[in-house]
Amino acid sequence: MWFVYGAAGLAVLYILLTAIGYSAFTILIGIIEWSTFYLLPWIALYWFIQFVKTKRRIS
Repeated sequence: MWFVYGAAGLAVLYILLTAIGYSAFTILIGIIEWSTFYLLPWIALYWFIQFVKTKRRIS
């Protein structure tokens, strides 16, 4: 379900940016690049910390 919301949001963003006159493809690629460079490592760190916590409880 969240994938549908994300895809719809990107489609609306793409249409709006194109209507305004911006290069929507370049902006969307920049957003994806920024999120993978800055956000994904923090998400991975959070998952790793949760993994370590569950392993400590089991032991």
